[in-house]
Amino acid sequence: MINVISKKLNNNAMCYILPKKGYNEKEVMIAFKYGSKNTDFLVDGININQPYGIAHFLEHKMFEDRDINIFDNFSKLGLSANAYTNFDTTAYYFSGCENIDKGFDLLMKMVSSLYVTDENIEKEKGIITQEINMYKDDPYWQIYFNTLKAMYSKNSIRESIAGDVEDIEKITKDNLEESYNNFYTYENCVIIGCGDIDSKKFFEQAENLKLNKAKVKKVSINDKINKKEYAVNMSVNKTIYHIGFRHSLEKNITERITTSNIIMNMLFSPSSKLYERLYNKGLIDSSFGFEVVQGVDYSNTIIKGESNDYNYIASEILNEINNYIINGINNDDLDRIKNRIKTQMIFNSENISSLVSFAADCYSKNTEILDIYNNYDKINKDNIINSLKEQYTANNMVIALVKEIQNGWYIFSSSRNKDWKP
Repeated sequence: MINVISKKLNNNAMCYILPKKGYNEKEVMIAFKYGSKNTDFLVDGININQPYGIAHFLEHKMFEDRDINIFDNFSKLGLSANAYTNFDTTAYYFSGCENIDKGFDLLMKMVSSLYVTDENIEKEKGIITQEINMYKDDPYWQIYFNTLKAMYSKNSIRESIAGDVEDIEKITKDNLEESYNNFYTYENCVIIGCGDIDSKKFFEQAENLKLNKAKVKKVSINDKINKKEYAVNMSVNKTIYHIGFRHSLEKNITERITTSNIIMNMLFSPSSKLYERLYNKGLIDSSFGFEVVQGVDYSNTIIKGESNDYNYIASEILNEINNYIINGINNDDLDRIKNRIKTQMIFNSENISSLVSFAADCYSKNTEILDIYNNYDKINKDNIINSLKEQYTANNMVIALVKEIQNGWYIFSSSRNKDWKP
């Protein structure tokens, strides 16, 4: 079973302890409910618009200090430090077996202040530009965000987490300070400790974190499908496809996550009838898989693989969905799927890093690990069938493609309008 000890600190930050008795390794994370999609927000009734990629840029700059090398200081303590940015979260963390208290103090000090100058910003622009150019040459990165560009016309989830080169050039010292001051706040923060940790001592130490108080209001965007098909040509041997279903936001996010995970496993796990049928026909291979992409104001699932017969695969998927709508799902089969997912969650929780990231992601999505785990027991076959009817239709479906270069030319086409992580 997954154990979670939670406490709202006196400073209004949220704190989780994920106990692992007998574990030598520990991990501590400070994460903020602030990711790449939070580029538009309100402060005192004034709309603020920031360049794409600023959350990721800010993550890079948080490791910069006027007097010390922060990475070196973690290393001297025998600790390994890192960070990441996704759509909803920016997280800073370290792991190790000793000097955890000192590492925790260092981590809190690091996120409690921002040191940026015009000079170090310009230097960072060059580093991030190289990173962006590397992603541009990656067909799997391209198709992922092209899928989201097909699904959304306005939501910032459609933009690369690192932004584009033109976006990065727009970022200024004022931009970074404004984002830091408004999002790196107590109310937007979660502190997570995982391992054999003294909870009382950890909570007391966490109270020493110094941050701003929240005054930002996030902006929700009403959006619609942008294109039904989004295709580009790159140097690939076989067409890479993403078949995506965009869902409504009517259900709460916990229900969306659990229902989508069940449906994806029901349709596309290696033990499913559809998977077996497509595999035996040679239409799918080890590249075939799926992803559940859920957030507070976005909801979709993506089926992906490599095949020149992507249209046939898409039609088979729709046929299988329709078959379940007509014939229903057996209760025993549904229970088997739910138990398999819950067992996998418990298995994954043995990995400290995965568990900590999952907890941070849940926090940013306004849910919790145990809420997701327990909600699987609440999902019945009517929930599944209704979701298939409402959310998995041809009208909600988009296709993104990376095709082989033709005749030496890169051809863009949009012929038709078209992490166990939460």
